[in-house]
Amino acid sequence: MIDPVFARNPKEAERLKEKHLAIIGCGSGGSALALMAARSGIGKLTLVDPETLALENIGRHMLSRADVDKSKARALRDAILDVNPRCEVEARQQRFSDDLFRDRTPDLIASCVDSFACESAINDYALRHDVPTIYGGCWGEASVGELLYVVPGRTPCYECFASFRRDRVEIPDDPRKYTDTEFDATKVPGQAGLWANILIITGVMFQLVLALVDPEGDRQPLIDHEHTLFLVNVSKYDSVLQPLANTFAKVKKGCNICNPTVDLRPSTELLEVAKSIEPVLLDDHGTTDVPALE
Repeated sequence: MIDPVFARNPKEAERLKEKHLAIIGCGSGGSALALMAARSGIGKLTLVDPETLALENIGRHMLSRADVDKSKARALRDAILDVNPRCEVEARQQRFSDDLFRDRTPDLIASCVDSFACESAINDYALRHDVPTIYGGCWGEASVGELLYVVPGRTPCYECFASFRRDRVEIPDDPRKYTDTEFDATKVPGQAGLWANILIITGVMFQLVLALVDPEGDRQPLIDHEHTLFLVNVSKYDSVLQPLANTFAKVKKGCNICNPTVDLRPSTELLEVAKSIEPVLLDDHGTTDVPALE
């Protein structure tokens, strides 16, 4: 007998009850995505986040003041079980690592983190274990959502797009990177933005989740393995993107994993460092710039 919670979506809940979704990052987007998954009927969730909830998180989070100083992942697990007690929820207060899924590989990974290094680690795991993955992020004050889905072997991967992302985000220099071995120098600092904007972006992200884990559903047209980048313009009305709409974009295969013929060129900064250490000989042959977007 189906739980009355799913009386408005019984067919989807029946198809989703055996699905396993891993959500890496239980902040604003991750917490909203997790509750959407629980309410849709997804049967198993793995929640991963090393941090505890702070008071400044509350304005853009599914959790409340009562959860401040608690593990984000564990408090979110309790909130999910209040909604869907039949859901199997594993909460891990730790950073992402390969040993998270020893017992069962997830059907899909949703990356809701704010660290380029973590996203690269997720991409590496997903490609090696053939796990589809969605990477979610925001531009500016959550004015534009950026959603990239990757299906190993069929689409460009996260690294094909990563150079475009990294070149457009300014991360303040922090001296802790020299003294703290656990410090993540690629973590993007928190930015302003309304909770309503986050919910709109996350809602579109969850449509991609359903399209990838529920092949019998009506969202399959979203996955053409070609237009893998979704740009959701929530409130950036002076941009070229259509307001309150999604723009579908293509990503070219540009990393040496997806396209091993690419001639990778070191950055100017890296060359200067190399020259300062010892003389180096540089080839005269030309190199090919690899644009991230079409």
